[in-house]
Amino acid sequence: MKQQKFNNKNFQRRSVTIKDLSAKLNLSITTISRALNNYPDVGKATRKKIIKTAKELGYRPNRNAQRLVTKRTHNIAWVQSDNDDKFVDPHFVEVMAGVLRGARVGNYDIILSSDTKEQQVNIYDGYVKDNSVDGFIVDLPQENDERINYLLEAGKPFIVHSRNKQSEQYSWVDIDNVGNYRKLTRLLIANGHKKIAFINGDNKFTFAQARQFGVEQALRELDLPMTTVKTYNATHPMANAGFELTKIALNEGDISAILYSSAFMAVEGNAALMQRGIKIGQDIAVASMDDKLNYLDLSQYEGLITFIRSSLRDAGEQLVKSLIEQCENKSDPIQIIIPSKIFLAKNIDASLLDASLLDGLC
Repeated sequence: MKQQKFNNKNFQRRSVTIKDLSAKLNLSITTISRALNNYPDVGKATRKKIIKTAKELGYRPNRNAQRLVTKRTHNIAWVQSDNDDKFVDPHFVEVMAGVLRGARVGNYDIILSSDTKEQQVNIYDGYVKDNSVDGFIVDLPQENDERINYLLEAGKPFIVHSRNKQSEQYSWVDIDNVGNYRKLTRLLIANGHKKIAFINGDNKFTFAQARQFGVEQALRELDLPMTTVKTYNATHPMANAGFELTKIALNEGDISAILYSSAFMAVEGNAALMQRGIKIGQDIAVASMDDKLNYLDLSQYEGLITFIRSSLRDAGEQLVKSLIEQCENKSDPIQIIIPSKIFLAKNIDASLLDASLLDGLC
């Protein structure tokens, strides 16, 4: 087959095509196409050279042509509940930033849509029937979640941020909510705190249930009454919950420590503490999950609050990466725990805790 000579003169005026790459590299169009679509019959060195040249020349695949060849759309659907408050929730925004970054890296598009809880499954059904997306992201799962049940039956690739009791059947990305809150509870109790308030998330979601279970597990291990920790649940999204629930906790008991489900809630809670003249790190011990919200400056709380940190943005990026792996390689369910690290407040002594519980301590 006669190769077309590559001409650089008009290159910047139009989109780069596979024919351009073929002419530039003196390789067949078939080889170029199979390398870009990750077929295993193209050698590693050749594939690397093709991908490098494609990036240098600014090649972008023709989605319509690609769909005909691969039978994939390179679209991922993320269906949300029709709740205006959720779209200003900093936790959701942080996950979304990671999802968008992961989609960009993987050369996929995110289709974001919403409807009422009662109608969400109909949206999934529409996407499945018209084959307009390759896979789905599901967040904030509940037990016996209709979305998960539908997607398992439909056999379409999907991944869940967090997990429920069906988690062995599907892909998910999560943190060790049970282990993290077991550690934080044990840490506070080891430092002499026997009256603790737990300001948790919305208990209808599995992440909040898992954190509650971790707290209760710690109490059972130490043979302490469940009344040692009193739980106050927010409703989702958690707007102003940290402030309001902290006020309620202070009014209802003489507590020496507060455990928060979110650093965002802990910062709000500090306003309630300040109203009562209570200083974190001096008058009360505080521990919290820190999702590394980029807009939230926690520098003034370093050394005052014990944080257990894990990035929601990293979790969002991993959601897309794992889902793309499923879509493109039809892999088995991918289940990933995002690691967490503990940063101690100055008034917390880790040596009082069993060494086996200190994994991730910084």
